[in-house]
Amino acid sequence: MYVQAGGGRGVPGSFAERLAIAESALVTAPEGSDGAADALAACFGVAGLAAWLPLEWRAQLREGETVLVLAASGAVGKIAVQAAKLLGAGRVVAAARDREGLERARELGADATVDLSDGAGADELAESIRSAAGGDGVDVTLDPLCEPMVAAAKASASGARIVSIGQSAGPEATLASATVRGSTLSILGYPNFDVPAEVVP
Repeated sequence: MYVQAGGGRGVPGSFAERLAIAESALVTAPEGSDGAADALAACFGVAGLAAWLPLEWRAQLREGETVLVLAASGAVGKIAVQAAKLLGAGRVVAAARDREGLERARELGADATVDLSDGAGADELAESIRSAAGGDGVDVTLDPLCEPMVAAAKASASGARIVSIGQSAGPEATLASATVRGSTLSILGYPNFDVPAEVVP
């Protein structure tokens, strides 16, 4: 069983030996051929949900769409690259500062990568993202970083969705109204602890 104790809102959690929790908050972890390790189940309960549900539930990723995964070298990003492919993405672009992490993202299924470590401005970075996306723009962006959202927005296709799941690169991003309106862009928030129980896979 997996449970997200405390709802992620600072109330007592699951470091205790015993935990009182509503039965509805329990999620049965499926066992593999050798049984799922507790640590692996916990990983998928945190990083896995943060990678899968923003794409599947919030962005409603459609088959053939182009996905940009920011921070693709991290745990969530690595899972998201694979999740995007499983959900039918036509092209997945992995972006990160760690070059070894970008190589790993390619091994996991990314079609192209963008190096975020070169200090490029938003316009130049947007051009790199658009090029990696095949020139047509990005349909869905998974954003754990916040600040690079500006470049992602500039590289977005019409009707694109950006799902914000964190702020690892800074807590603020300034978007021009014309950028949002020009792409009919939707910016969606996602926290693991606000996901309805019936949505959790």
